[in-house]
Amino acid sequence: MNTKKDIKVSVFLDKEMAAFIDENKTYGMRRSDYMRGLVWEKMKRKKVKNTQIKVDDFFNTPSLPPQFVPDDLKEYTDLLVEWWAIRYKNKGTCSKRVFNRIIDTLRKFPSQDRKEALEKAITGGWKDIYPVKKGY
Repeated sequence: MNTKKDIKVSVFLDKEMAAFIDENKTYGMRRSDYMRGLVWEKMKRKKVKNTQIKVDDFFNTPSLPPQFVPDDLKEYTDLLVEWWAIRYKNKGTCSKRVFNRIIDTLRKFPSQDRKEALEKAITGGWKDIYPVKKGY
């Protein structure tokens, strides 16, 4: 345990703090072991919090925030949000880059086909959006 990298720290506890540690530590554990465990616990929680919050992570969730839908496609917001949850559930990549690609794809469709393409993607459980095939 005492390697060259270890640092010793002195901590002064009042009676109430010492009593708390004594009541909660397991048999044979020293107060210093208990306090070291608390620090490790805090470190683990902080690592999890830091890795969870990224700018692109707003897209990596099953619920697409409606405010990300561009103004020219606002009328399809409900369909996009519903389809994004299906895409996420089916383990499709959900990122800002993918979202922008999907938006660009939707914009290329004729306006009368956009709604139908999204509805078919939802009912089919597709991970992507495809142009509507017209019957002859």
